[in-house]
Amino acid sequence: MSDIIRPPKTSPGKIYSSISIESRDFSKNINKLERKKQNYYVIFCKKIYNKFPSLGNNSSFRPDLKNAVDFLNWDLSGKEYSATLKFILFFGIFLTGLISYLIYLFGYDLLFSLFDIIIMPIIITFILPIFIFIIIYINFQNYPLKKVQSEKILALTFVPEILGYMIMSMKLVPNLEKAIEFASNHGHGKIADDLKKLLWEVKVGIKNSVSEGIDELAYKWGEVSTEFKKALMKIRSSVIENSEAKRYQILDQTMSETLKSIKEKLEDYARSLAQPAMGIFYLGVLLPLLLIIVLPVGSAFSGSALAKPIYLILIYNIIIPIGCLFYAKKIIRNKPSTYRPPKIPDNYPKLPPKNTIKIGKAHLHIGILIIIVSVILIAGSVFLQSEFGQTKKSILIQSGYITDSQEISEADFYCTKAEQVEKAADSEFKCASEQEFWARSENDITPHYIIYGMLILISLLISIVLYSQSKYKREIQLETEKMEDEFKDALYVIASRLGENKPIEDALSHTKNFLPKALISKNIFGKAIDNIRVLGLNLNSALFDPSYGALKNNPSNLINSAMRLLVDSVQLGVSVAAKTLMSYSLQLRNTDEVSKMLRDLISSVTTTLKSMSKFIAPIVLGITTALQKIVISTLYSIANSNTMEDMTSAIEGVKDGVSAIGVNVNASSISSMGSIDTTVISQLASPTAFLIIVAIYVIQVVIIITFFTTMIEQDNITLAKLNIARTLPIATILFIITTILANMIF
Repeated sequence: MSDIIRPPKTSPGKIYSSISIESRDFSKNINKLERKKQNYYVIFCKKIYNKFPSLGNNSSFRPDLKNAVDFLNWDLSGKEYSATLKFILFFGIFLTGLISYLIYLFGYDLLFSLFDIIIMPIIITFILPIFIFIIIYINFQNYPLKKVQSEKILALTFVPEILGYMIMSMKLVPNLEKAIEFASNHGHGKIADDLKKLLWEVKVGIKNSVSEGIDELAYKWGEVSTEFKKALMKIRSSVIENSEAKRYQILDQTMSETLKSIKEKLEDYARSLAQPAMGIFYLGVLLPLLLIIVLPVGSAFSGSALAKPIYLILIYNIIIPIGCLFYAKKIIRNKPSTYRPPKIPDNYPKLPPKNTIKIGKAHLHIGILIIIVSVILIAGSVFLQSEFGQTKKSILIQSGYITDSQEISEADFYCTKAEQVEKAADSEFKCASEQEFWARSENDITPHYIIYGMLILISLLISIVLYSQSKYKREIQLETEKMEDEFKDALYVIASRLGENKPIEDALSHTKNFLPKALISKNIFGKAIDNIRVLGLNLNSALFDPSYGALKNNPSNLINSAMRLLVDSVQLGVSVAAKTLMSYSLQLRNTDEVSKMLRDLISSVTTTLKSMSKFIAPIVLGITTALQKIVISTLYSIANSNTMEDMTSAIEGVKDGVSAIGVNVNASSISSMGSIDTTVISQLASPTAFLIIVAIYVIQVVIIITFFTTMIEQDNITLAKLNIARTLPIATILFIITTILANMIF
C-alpha cells in the first residue's frame, strides 16, 4: 500500500557521523599566519624591479602618488614603481616600432589598396600603435590614483555599514577597541581592512592606543570621505560621555549626519548622470545619422570616397561602438553601489544543467536549439529571397531590356527607354553608370530577405546564449531578494522575543509561526529549528554547518552576515542579541532608504535609455538605411545634371563685370571645386553593403546601451545579460520593420 511508511535507507548513525562540529584541530594548522595577497600591480612592479634594479636608482614617488600608495597600504617603493615605468616606456617604444615595421612590411600595400586616402595607411601603420601605447602608459602611470578614486566611490557603500556596526557596539559597551573589532569582523571593503590593521598595530605596540589609531585613520580617510572622518571623531568623543542618554544622542546624530551627507552626494551623482546619458544618445544614435549624410556628400565634393565600405565598417562597427563602450564603462565606474545583489555560482543546486533551457519539465541543450533556429531561419530566408526577391535579371526582364531566354550582357541596360531613344538621336548621349543604375530605388537588388533573416538569426543566437546563462540565476536572485525583504521584518520579531528573555530557538520558532508564508521562514528558520531540535546542533552549526546548515548554499550576503551577527551576539546574552538585532534592522532600513532614493533619482534617466535602446535607436537607424539611398541617388542626379555647367557660365558672365574693381575670378577653379565625379560616387557603399554594416551596428549599440542602463540601475551582470537577451530581438525586428517602411515611403 502507498500509505506504508518505509524506513530511511541511511541509518541514524550515518546521519550523526556526517555532522561537523566546532573543534580546533591543530594538525590542520588552522591558525597559521598567511601573507597578505598583494595587488597584481604591485606584484608586477616588484618582478620588473628584481630583474632590472638599475632602472629604479635615485627614484621616488611624486607627492600625489606617494599619498595614493600609502592610502592603499601597498608594499610598493618609489624605486620599484619608477623601474617598472621606465621598463614599460623602453619596451613599449621597441614593441610599437616593431609592430609598425611589421605592418609596413607585410600589410602596407593591402592598407593602401583598401583606403584611397593616403593618410589612412599612415595612421594605421604608425599613429595608431603610438596612440595605443600612450594610453597604456598613462593608465599604468596613474593606476594608483584611479584605485584611490574607486575606493572613494566604494566608501559611499561601506561607510554607513562600518559606522552602523561601530555604533551598535558602542551602544552596548562604550569601548572603542570592541567597537572597532566588531566592525572589522562584520564589515566589508578597505575600511574594514584598515580597522583590522589598526587593531593589530595596537596589539603589537606600533600604536600606543586605539584613540591614536582612530585619529590617524580619520585623517587618512579625510580626503576620501569627509563624513567618515567626522563620524570617527564623534564616535571617539562619545566615549568620554558619562551620561548614557547623551552618548546615545551623539551616536544617533552621527549616523543621521553621515546618511544625510551620503544622500547629498548621491543626489549630485544622479543630477550629473543626465548629461552623460544624453552623450550616449548623441554618440550612438545621432552621430551615425549625421554621418550618413555628411560622408557621401563630402566624398562627392572632395573627390575621396569617404563612404566606402571599409570606412563605414571602421566608423560604424569599430570606432563608434568602442567609443560608446568605453564612455559607458567610465560612467559606470563612477556609480556608487548602494546595493550588492546576490551572486549565484554556476554550481548552485537549484540551477538546471549548464547550457540548457527548460521546456516544461524537460531540459533542452542550447546547442540543439541553436541548430533548429539556424536551419529554420536560413532555409526560410533563402526561400523567401528566391521567391520574392529581385535579381539583376528579373529587373531587366521587367523593364523590357532582355527576355527570359537572354543572358545578362554589358549592353545599354543602364538607360531608361526614353533615354535610349535620346541616345539613338544623339550619339554623344551617355547612359547612367552601372552603379548609378542599380542605386535607383526601383532597381534595388539588395537581398533583403537573406539579410533580415541573418540579422534575426544573430540576435536570436545571442539572446539564447545570454538567456540560458542568466534566466534561472535571475529567478534565484529574485527569490533571494524577496527573502531579504522578509528578513528585515523578521528581525523585529526575533528581537522582540529575545527582549522577553526567550531562548533563540523559541524566538526563531515564534518568527516562523508568525510569518508562515514567508520564504525566510520555510527555507532558513524552519531548517535551523529542525537542526537544533532533531539533530541536536548548536546555533552556529544549525545555521552554518557545511552539510546540514540552514544557510548552506544561501547566496545572500545580507542574510549570512546578519545571522553571523546573531550567533555572535547571542553568546553575550539574549538581551544583548535583542538590542543588536534592533540596531541592525535600523541600519538596514537606512540602507534601503539610500538605495531607494538613488533608484528614484536616476529612474528618469534609465527610463529614457531603455526606450532609446529598444525603440529610438532601431527606428532612427532603420530610417538611416533609406536615407543613404536618397543621398546617393541625389548625388548622381546632381552629377548628371547641367547645374555645374550653368554655374561655370554664370561665373564667366560675371567675370568681366568684377574685373573692373580689381577682383580676379577663376571660373574653372570654382567650378572644379563644386564638381561631382561619378566615379567617386560609384566607389561608395552599395545599399546592400550599407544595410549589412548598419544592421551589425544596431546589434552592437543595443547591447551597449542596454548594458549601460542596467548597470546604472543595479550593478548586476546577470540582470544585464537577461535584459540584453530580452531587448535585442525586439530592437532587431523593429529595425527591420522600420527599414521596410522607410524604403517604401522614401
